[in-house]
Amino acid sequence: MLTYPDARSVVRALAPDEPVILNRPHAATRAARFFVEKFPGKSLYAVKANPSPELLRVLWNAGVTHYDVASIAEVRLVRGILPEAVLCFMHPIKAPSAIREAYRLHGVKTFSLDSVEELEKIVAACTDDAGEAATDLRLCVRLRVSSEFSELSLASKFGCDLTEGPLLLQQARQHADWLGVCFHVGSQAMSPFAYVQALDRTRAAI
Repeated sequence: MLTYPDARSVVRALAPDEPVILNRPHAATRAARFFVEKFPGKSLYAVKANPSPELLRVLWNAGVTHYDVASIAEVRLVRGILPEAVLCFMHPIKAPSAIREAYRLHGVKTFSLDSVEELEKIVAACTDDAGEAATDLRLCVRLRVSSEFSELSLASKFGCDLTEGPLLLQQARQHADWLGVCFHVGSQAMSPFAYVQALDRTRAAI
């Protein structure tokens, strides 16, 4: 890995014809430590934002122990680099084979879902060959909230309607050792009120 003082130096030295990725490990360390120290819960890093192996190691060393993975490729990547990391498979639609591999081979216990079909898929994929259902699943029901404060809305793509949320939560409770809810306010939500509104709607659902 090459080191340069700034982006301008990279351009001068390499004159790249193709896109390059520049990591700022010290800045990433500061940001990670800020979240870890200030937020009372667990801060998850969304691997799809930047899956650089070097960055993943930096975040781990800064205290980030939980990772939001959205595909089996991301599960394999993080598990190969950080064997002790806690992985949360947060894409609400997953292939049965991906769920099975994540649970059986990589120790993933946390899965998100937004439909009864996905719940059934998770339960079936995590049932062992003897027909014994998993007893250690951590399930998060993804609720659909407004994306009006974001640049890119995901409200029409994922998440169950708030009127359907209570029933899905009750159904998921029957199969979960731990049950939670999650939501996505959309990409680049610049107003803190996006989270206030989402939490208000989540409170109403539960």
